[in-house]
Amino acid sequence: MKKLTLIGTTVLILLLVVSCIPTPKQTFPQTPPPSPTDTPPPASTTPPPSPLPTAPPDSTSMPAPTPTPAPGPSLTTAPPSAGEELKVHFIDVGQGDAILVDLKEIEVLIDGGERFSGAIPYLKTYVDGPLEVMVATHPHADHIGGLIEVLDIFEVKQIWHNGDDSDSATYKNFMAAVQSENADVHTAKLHDQIVADGLSFYVHNPSRAFDTTNNNSIVLHLAHGDIDFLFTGDAEKEAEGAMMALSSVPVPNVEILKIGHHGSKTASSQDFLSITSPEVAVYMAGEGNRYGHPHDEAITALDAVGAKIYGTDIHGNIMVITDGDTYTLQLEKPTEPLSITDLTPLPTPTPTPQPTLPPALPATTNVQITKIFYDGLVSRVESDEYVEITNLGDEPQDLAGWVLKDTSEEYPSFTFPSYVLTPGASIRVYTNEIHDEWGGFSFGSGKAVWNNSEADTAALYDAQGNEVSRKSY
Repeated sequence: MKKLTLIGTTVLILLLVVSCIPTPKQTFPQTPPPSPTDTPPPASTTPPPSPLPTAPPDSTSMPAPTPTPAPGPSLTTAPPSAGEELKVHFIDVGQGDAILVDLKEIEVLIDGGERFSGAIPYLKTYVDGPLEVMVATHPHADHIGGLIEVLDIFEVKQIWHNGDDSDSATYKNFMAAVQSENADVHTAKLHDQIVADGLSFYVHNPSRAFDTTNNNSIVLHLAHGDIDFLFTGDAEKEAEGAMMALSSVPVPNVEILKIGHHGSKTASSQDFLSITSPEVAVYMAGEGNRYGHPHDEAITALDAVGAKIYGTDIHGNIMVITDGDTYTLQLEKPTEPLSITDLTPLPTPTPTPQPTLPPALPATTNVQITKIFYDGLVSRVESDEYVEITNLGDEPQDLAGWVLKDTSEEYPSFTFPSYVLTPGASIRVYTNEIHDEWGGFSFGSGKAVWNNSEADTAALYDAQGNEVSRKSY
């Protein structure tokens, strides 16, 4: 009995031991819990990134090089990216400048030609809303006259001028219109930038104060992608030299150059053209203008640098269209660009018998210019203007071979036939009319000669080339 009890007790103890042994569990891989400072990442279906390569055992680990920043645009703030269509209109306003720069709804007007020059109808076609910027390069009537009407018709946000003043009625009327406009008015200085949203113009001139307002013209550089423009107003060789001398601000190499002073020989030096190296050169001049623009010297210099030459007198309105990579030209009057072969060769002079002339008077002759008449009533024509010449002495004078000329650019000039001017008598040389009661003399010019944008002086020379009288208007 005791033995059975002992065996039963032993079996019971074994069963209890076996029941206390834990049953093994199936295990699963588990993600370690995040540390208290970590934020659990959001669930993602993106596969984990590949591990970064490690350096081979024998290599030396070097820090990653600092990236070199891409060079920024020179001279201007960031230009519009290539692809945005920019249009630059060289508007035919006769003997004057008017340039519209148009980028979508942003418009900048550089000069406006003479008053009532015809720019307004053209601008109304292309200007969307207000003009963001108006630039008056200098206060000559053939640049600011048309801006008076622009200010009357369009809202203008910014107005820039070169700071020069003038005694002319055109300038006074222009400044009165500026003061009446609710615009921000600025005087342009070297290194200024004229900004209109996506357009930015760098001011290269006035680089210093010059004696002539032409050389104080505002000169602007515009970059659109890889296509560069340079607008020079009436800047002449002196201003070009000053710009080239500024090593801190080099004159840019450009695709499109608006050449200075309507293609005059007083601008477009060979050195300046070699530096700017334009592919296309545009001059702005009136057909048959009395100054003879463009001058042969300017055309020859442009031809030497390989520029294609276009002018408003020949091609009418000229539009340059560019996306910043390439550009095209649209011409109102499609024809080939002007070249040196178009210049009129000077004829070989043939000796001719010299007429017998009366004895030359000394330079103190009493034949004098006594009056220059200009009433300003017929804009740009003025056929009734005249220069009056009077014999203030006691002896008659034969005027055969005498010359009257406008000395501003040695043009126009009038050579007298044989005509005896009696003591106390006067004659008149009209711009385009003929009045027999005053001798019947005329320059035969279809454009105004006196009191225009140039500084006008009439000079009278005797048959030997001696200056005998001079009068300024």
